[in-house]
Amino acid sequence: MGQAHVGNIADKKKLDDENYGHSVLVFRDRQAGVSEIYDPEADRYSYNAYCMEKKLVKELFTCEYEFLEDALHAINEEFGTWELESFEEDKGCGSCAAKK
Repeated sequence: MGQAHVGNIADKKKLDDENYGHSVLVFRDRQAGVSEIYDPEADRYSYNAYCMEKKLVKELFTCEYEFLEDALHAINEEFGTWELESFEEDKGCGSCAAKK
């Protein structure tokens, strides 16, 4: 029972099919995540697993996958020890820059 609980905590630090659209993994000035790519000619999506240097806006790693699960696995395998950061705004109006 204790090990399943530890596994659940570890999973919350990773990207998954529910959070990849609004979350990334970060370490210092680097960000890793998964983005969707739409090909209008093939009328299908693929998934880009990436890592970039944020200040230089330089891509350090990129790989395209047909399946979301494969892209998530690649990112979590390579960058899974980094901090999970979400872009979702659930802080309400108190976080508005205009109030500061």
